Amino acid sequence: MTILSSLSGFGQNKLEKIKKYLIESSYEIENSDKLKILDLIKPTIGIKTKSKTDNEIEIGISKIGGNPDLPNDFKWPKFENEYLTFCAQYNLTELNKYVKDNSLPSKGMLYVFIFIDKEWPGFLNKKDSYKIIYIENTKNIQRQNFPKGYFQESKFKAAQIEYFEYLTLPHYTSYKVEKYFNKYEDFEYFYDSVTEFNDTLFNQNSDIFHQILGEDRSIQSTVVIDFATKILEIKTIEDYNSKKTEIDKISKDYSILLQLDCNDNNSDLSKFGGGMTIYFGIEPKNLKNRDFENVIMAFQGT
Repeated sequence: MTILSSLSGFGQNKLEKIKKYLIESSYEIENSDKLKILDLIKPTIGIKTKSKTDNEIEIGISKIGGNPDLPNDFKWPKFENEYLTFCAQYNLTELNKYVKDNSLPSKGMLYVFIFIDKEWPGFLNKKDSYKIIYIENTKNIQRQNFPKGYFQESKFKAAQIEYFEYLTLPHYTSYKVEKYFNKYEDFEYFYDSVTEFNDTLFNQNSDIFHQILGEDRSIQSTVVIDFATKILEIKTIEDYNSKKTEIDKISKDYSILLQLDCNDNNSDLSKFGGGMTIYFGIEPKNLKNRDFENVIMAFQGT
């Protein structure tokens, strides 16, 4: 099944424009390869934010920061007996018109919690120091106060999330396009031109890295490699080189669940995340089973 037939209306007209741009481009890339590259493009949910006070954001709406909207019996996640910091919530009913393949639940809320290392200080990336929590029944959620003992300095200002349709290409370091870089001398220029055309078409700010699903928009090399090195607990270059085959295999098992950009001026995640983007990866089988327990986190920045 090609991407054109699988989109079912999502971005189809714009994808046709990308196809036209690909075919008519002057780069000496075989048309058959251009079409194969076209079919690597993934439907993605773009995210834009607006700075608002918490009082201006309706309960249950997707947002970054502020106070979370949770059930009264919610058990706040902890790491080493200290509370994780609330970072964002995503109302999945707002995404229904963008998700045509049932990859996400059709209702409920996804929440992002990450522990703050106060000595560093910054977001901590260790086992159990972060959680993606899915709550299906949001009928009785309310805006909640932070629990007693919560690290108050980690309360982030609120920013409302707005979604838009978007398409993403595999990262230029992905194994999915590696063979084309090896095959064509000018493929890098071709790839950059297609990426720029795509971002312009969808009015995507190339410096803002928020998104849900799709191909990773990584700041460095493709972040799925980071997921694999974390799973394998790679510490040194020698270790990396000796386990390259394992890294490549594991990296192919993960895809992007969501990206949270700390360098967004409408939020102040930057006070603990600097200029980093936070990436959450998931295995497709776990996403299908609505199992968010084994989501993996990685950071990238300039």
